[in-house]
Amino acid sequence: GVSARGSVKGRRCLVSVAATPSIQDDQQKEASQHPSLILPSHPNVQIKSVMAPMVAASDFPFRVLLREHCGVDLAFTQMIHSKNFVRDETFRKTHMDLWEAGVVYPKLLPTQLECLGDEVGQLEDLTQQQPSAPLMVQLAGHDVDMVVQAALMIYEETDGKLTGIDLNCGCPQQIARKGNYGAFLMERDSERVCEILKALRKNLPSETAVSAKIRLPVEDETLRERIPRLVETGINFLTIHGRTLKENKTAVGAVHADRIRLAIDIARKLDPQFPVVCNGGMENYQDIQNLLQSTGAVAAMSSEALLETPNLFQESSTQITTPQERFRQQTDFAKEYLRICATKGPPLPGVGSSSFSVVRNHLFKFLHRYIHSEQPDLRDRLAGTNGKHSIRTISQARELVEDLEERYASLSDDEWNALSSTAPHASWYRRHRKPERHVHQKVLSVPVHDTRTGIEERKREIKNRIEDLKKRRLSRERGQSSVLM
Repeated sequence: GVSARGSVKGRRCLVSVAATPSIQDDQQKEASQHPSLILPSHPNVQIKSVMAPMVAASDFPFRVLLREHCGVDLAFTQMIHSKNFVRDETFRKTHMDLWEAGVVYPKLLPTQLECLGDEVGQLEDLTQQQPSAPLMVQLAGHDVDMVVQAALMIYEETDGKLTGIDLNCGCPQQIARKGNYGAFLMERDSERVCEILKALRKNLPSETAVSAKIRLPVEDETLRERIPRLVETGINFLTIHGRTLKENKTAVGAVHADRIRLAIDIARKLDPQFPVVCNGGMENYQDIQNLLQSTGAVAAMSSEALLETPNLFQESSTQITTPQERFRQQTDFAKEYLRICATKGPPLPGVGSSSFSVVRNHLFKFLHRYIHSEQPDLRDRLAGTNGKHSIRTISQARELVEDLEERYASLSDDEWNALSSTAPHASWYRRHRKPERHVHQKVLSVPVHDTRTGIEERKREIKNRIEDLKKRRLSRERGQSSVLM
């Protein structure tokens, strides 16, 4: 391949572009304009497909499923609230799994053991590291020092192997409004967002990526003002969800591909190599290709659709043509996810009530077409509302999937075609969407590694920064207390 170096307002970058031995000038120009996303921690991985950060759904077993079977290149953790992470050790233990970044968790939590049930014997050696893979940790918060402190703690835990930190600037949920983070912080105080991103970029080593995930503002004028300020913070890449703050859940509308394109054009006027990832409105493989083409984004990020159809990014997913094939696909997803839970370890509970609550939520999405209306007794068993028949372990969940398979095993083609589960609107993805739907009509700048200090000296510097941040926060809190007295 060929590489090119450049800089934007002090940010040095290395851009890798695929090439042939006899590449022509026009091909070089086109390649440099549309390179693949490459993260500093994994320079040999070209990123086109991205799993979004999803609360109680971005668990390690699901990430393994997406990486090993579904072609996902980059995964995000679930959103981590910075203040809770810094101050609460129990929160850290129940929310943060960084297997791909070299962290080993040799002991399962009690809730994970309960989820395993009688399948403990299938568990692999938890003292062994998992294969390294690109993993971004998403943080939420509005306090600059708190977010930076959380990021440095995470970096230290991974012994410098952390892929990167993403700042949540796009969450539209009411909890984000109350906590003053996500899309609400962006709309209320975009300057504060930029301060946090600059601080992250300043305090983290250059080989650790920093990014932000945002929603579109209502007005294009705001978009034209906002994008340059975000780019100038020194972040490595930006993800844009193509809807506004109010376009979510039952009010979800079509993705504004034209406005994502506008944002990308604005960013590339400042830096032709600046990478933007598009997000939203992708139900199937063709939707992904259409949005990539219409926006010019370097990669696509999926959330809701990926939860139901994990192979969304693969062209082979378009080969499902009959109800029987779709059924086998969905039950295979469920069984493989359960196998991974049994061998790699069940998910952390996160915001859920237990480890199995995370497993349950994944199964609901894989099997939504069939258990939501056609098999309500299985739905109730899975939901835990069926008394003594409710399920609590992986083996019980596997039995439920097998029960579901038996119920559909002898159906004729005509019987299959008559089922409500064959209708497009029966999918989990379309639960808030109208039956008639449509999607509205850079290679990562890799910082050059800092060779001025060794890893041990850098770790000492980071520890000192964490201590300084703690002292500053305590001093500020004491000052506030004296004012109130």
